[in-house]
Amino acid sequence: MDRYQHAIWDETVVQHVHLQNTNEVKKTRDNTEVVLRSVLFIDGRLSSPALDYDALASTSLQNGKPLRCEVRNASGQKYGEFEVLTVDPVPDVPATRVHHIELGLV
Repeated sequence: MDRYQHAIWDETVVQHVHLQNTNEVKKTRDNTEVVLRSVLFIDGRLSSPALDYDALASTSLQNGKPLRCEVRNASGQKYGEFEVLTVDPVPDVPATRVHHIELGLV
């Protein structure tokens, strides 16, 4: 929040992600059902920089607004702006590291 109590976001560019359209119904942390417009896949090895998306989403919600992302195609054209509703780390079984992270977007 800025000094006038308006929401502001820090920008970070994350390379090598995949956006997939969906009509999936998911439950959020507060147990409400939402219909996702898209899912953003962030690879555990290839996407950079490596960020703690769960912590970023929690901090953003504590500050009063959900985490946001702006998706651009490979040539840099803006594809869309989304709010992040769910953060799902998917483990790499049997290893203990995170294979990829799925961000549920509306």
